[in-house]
Amino acid sequence: MLQIGPYSAWLVVDGARLETHSTVAYHNRITTSAVGWVSSEAGKKFSVLWHNAVRDIALEAVVSIDGIECNRHIMLDAFEFPDKADTVRVSYTRTSEYTRRDFLFSVVQVTDDDEYLSTVDHSKFGTITLDLWRLQVKRVARQTLVHEHQYRLPEPQVVHERSKMGGRHHVKFGEEYQSPLPTVDMVDARRMDRDPYVSFTFKYRPQDMLRAQGVIERQTKPCYNGTIQHHLIHRRVRVGRCGEQEPRSRCQKSEHERTVVKTEREP
Repeated sequence: MLQIGPYSAWLVVDGARLETHSTVAYHNRITTSAVGWVSSEAGKKFSVLWHNAVRDIALEAVVSIDGIECNRHIMLDAFEFPDKADTVRVSYTRTSEYTRRDFLFSVVQVTDDDEYLSTVDHSKFGTITLDLWRLQVKRVARQTLVHEHQYRLPEPQVVHERSKMGGRHHVKFGEEYQSPLPTVDMVDARRMDRDPYVSFTFKYRPQDMLRAQGVIERQTKPCYNGTIQHHLIHRRVRVGRCGEQEPRSRCQKSEHERTVVKTEREP
């Protein structure tokens, strides 16, 4: 699990939480980030979960896998919406109004065809990122989800043998299946910052590769420390939406509940 102040995120496979190794945390301008390593297994479906212990301000969550945005949703604040969930699970992306596909670890294909020498962005390959953006909410309406955003599907990755990425995994989508549109909180909101408020990144590799690189045996550094906690709390007070809540146990599945209808960005 990765944790920064009241915010935490983790991956789940077969109902069990994946252990996170060699975690580090750092702050850059607006964003406080945490990064860690997890072991992946080809053919396994997984979910991304995150928890907000205070819900003192509305947050937009954006999930990106291998550099491709796959899901976005909103967790509303507890002051205006005390009965909403404080934990969200994301395990799929919608492909149409009535279909969706699950996240799935898969083996990277290797070729000697020179056309594939520069087809992969190595900086984002093998990463699962959850970015949290602070929001100013204008309006919330309960209605059937309007499926407007068409996500680009991760295709089976083919890399050149000289890339030295053989044996690694990537994420693709599983088989498409039927799922009716849910009733959700449609939110009209504006982003408060130019960059994410909090960012979690999971770097995934096969377990044998992590052991060979010494990642699993390396001692884990705690992400949740007094300096980062104090910094986040200080920033929340400046926003003027403070008012800590007791942790809740409700978990909201990833039906794209709290999906943004219109999210304005800072110019």
